[in-house]
Amino acid sequence: MTPKNRTESKEEKRNNKNITNDCLNTIKTNIKVVDLHMNINDRACVAAELKRSGKCNCAQAVVTVLTDQTGLSEDELRNAASGFCAGMGTMEATCGALIGAGMIAGLATNGSGTLRYTRQIITSFKELCGATTCKELKSTVNGRPLCPCDMCVKNAVLAYGDALGLKDNK
Repeated sequence: MTPKNRTESKEEKRNNKNITNDCLNTIKTNIKVVDLHMNINDRACVAAELKRSGKCNCAQAVVTVLTDQTGLSEDELRNAASGFCAGMGTMEATCGALIGAGMIAGLATNGSGTLRYTRQIITSFKELCGATTCKELKSTVNGRPLCPCDMCVKNAVLAYGDALGLKDNK
């Protein structure tokens, strides 16, 4: 399966560069970056930059920008998500960004209907990225990974937003 966002137009690349610059202005030395007024696209952008900058692993980046969806602190969520990166540490299992989105769905729904939301997140993520496991996502196509980690993180946040109805609002 080829991901929807496999190739970017010049305009998309220019927009992504602007988004990255905006994210860099938002992310200082402190990871606590979530503004309750950020829409899901901004959150996805910040999450991708947290991963790209090395401040968070893939699972941590997702849970960090969705902290306000839970009753836990950023530190608690980042600690809980710390072992879910790199396909459970083996590059063979489910993408950590996807796991992070599922964790937040469980906390946001208090476990009620979580399986339905998680299925929606997985379906949307697979549509956007082309796969769900690190092994497949990192396999190379024309010398490039199917979906780079920062894009997996961005797409996991967007998939979460779609599943829980957070399109352009908080």
